[in-house]
Amino acid sequence: MSRRGPLFAALGAALALAGAARAADEALVLRMTAERLAAEGRCEDAIENARRARALAPQDAAAAAIEGRCLLDLKRYQDAAKTLADAKRLAPNDAEVAVELLMAEYALGDREEAERALPDAERLAPQDARVALYKGLLLAERSQNREAAEVLERAAHMDPSADPYASYYAGQAWLRENERDKARESLERARAAGGEWGAEAERALAQLDAGGAAPRFWARAKVGLEYDTNVVLRGNDVSLPNDISGEKDGRGVWELLAGAEAFRNHDWAAGAVAGYQGTAQFDLEEFNLEYPTLSLYLDRRVDDKSFLRLQPYGGYAWEQSNRYLAHGGGELSYYRGFDEAGSGRLWARVGYQDYLYSLHGVGDAADRDGWEYMAGYEHLLPFDTGTTLRAGVAAGAYRSDGRDYDSYTGSAYGGVRQELPWRFAIDLSGGFDYEPYDHVSSFAPPNQHTDRIDKIWTAQAELERPLTDWLIASARYRYIDNESNTSPFDYDRHIVGGYLTVLWSH
Repeated sequence: MSRRGPLFAALGAALALAGAARAADEALVLRMTAERLAAEGRCEDAIENARRARALAPQDAAAAAIEGRCLLDLKRYQDAAKTLADAKRLAPNDAEVAVELLMAEYALGDREEAERALPDAERLAPQDARVALYKGLLLAERSQNREAAEVLERAAHMDPSADPYASYYAGQAWLRENERDKARESLERARAAGGEWGAEAERALAQLDAGGAAPRFWARAKVGLEYDTNVVLRGNDVSLPNDISGEKDGRGVWELLAGAEAFRNHDWAAGAVAGYQGTAQFDLEEFNLEYPTLSLYLDRRVDDKSFLRLQPYGGYAWEQSNRYLAHGGGELSYYRGFDEAGSGRLWARVGYQDYLYSLHGVGDAADRDGWEYMAGYEHLLPFDTGTTLRAGVAAGAYRSDGRDYDSYTGSAYGGVRQELPWRFAIDLSGGFDYEPYDHVSSFAPPNQHTDRIDKIWTAQAELERPLTDWLIASARYRYIDNESNTSPFDYDRHIVGGYLTVLWSH
């Protein structure tokens, strides 16, 4: 080989290195120029320089960030999201890129991608008002209006530049929660800022004064399939009647709810809610259920954090077209908000239950018709992490026409809802009821002489995910363990199901 070969190879390598160095230097100059142009508001020129810098230095995350930021400023959201995603890949811990990617995905209308971008933005920029703002908007998209309003309020207080946008949407979320005074406070802040959003807030306040802007009509339809291990509530060591083929079965289930608000002003509101639910068993058709209900409500504001609700109600149930139950009554509730400590409801209920089926083979002692008296308190506590805790207690008594069902009740229950990645949410709950009866049951074995006592344990887990703004898919498991010293009422039950829920409001 000629001695010139190694010499030319070395010279070529040197020239290549020199060329790479010149390219890197040129890329740096172009990126710095793009940064200056962006700071001067000349985004089109900045984008051109940033792209030339990226062509020379494809791994330059800063150049990609400048281009993405300018595209976002120019509202070219699709290009911005793509470029910022590239910048995020090159610089995964850049807080500003994470926040701007969240903004671009939301502005593009891709809620799923925005949900995916949110955790990184929260991790890298936990005190950034823009993160709180877009988190609040996403919560509102999931119809978690109270949590959305609280997060949006925090965004407005963290950085005045987030207003009046944050205050306006906080006001809208409070309206959907019927928190009229909180809505007014938020909207008045937005109005005071003036401009486009101030004008929008002015219109919303006018609607509020005229009767409110909350949905006047709404509806929810839920359908699903379930499998139940104890449809007939068969007690342990109790034989089934000859005309019942078994205790386990699958079924279709449905629930329709619709509401209308007749009027609302600063102090008063009134409306109605109608419902119809039922089941269609696959085999045990004698346990098919149809159950329409109707309730009215009248709200009265107490102060800027609380209101009273009076709600009369009634319902009628059929089992395989046979009359089963009619009931009616009324409930009085006091709702109060406690700011960062969440919200609570104190309630009391009186109702009468009329069981319409005929009693066979037992005396009047087993007549279940009677009056129910109940009262309780429940509390809801949301956290910034997408976690919501709830808990409650209740107590009451039932006075029946027959002596069998005279009883008392004490119960405690609680639950947690957690928002998960990719718009999933899981809800876990459980409770315990203690129900002592005044007498020995007519259905007790002959050798039992102690009054009936039931201890009821419940547990439930539900996983859900919105498929669209109006359609939610969910799966649920429920367990009931009715521990009783009277064998016909000592049973357990497992129910598992899948459901689709459709939402609508106007």
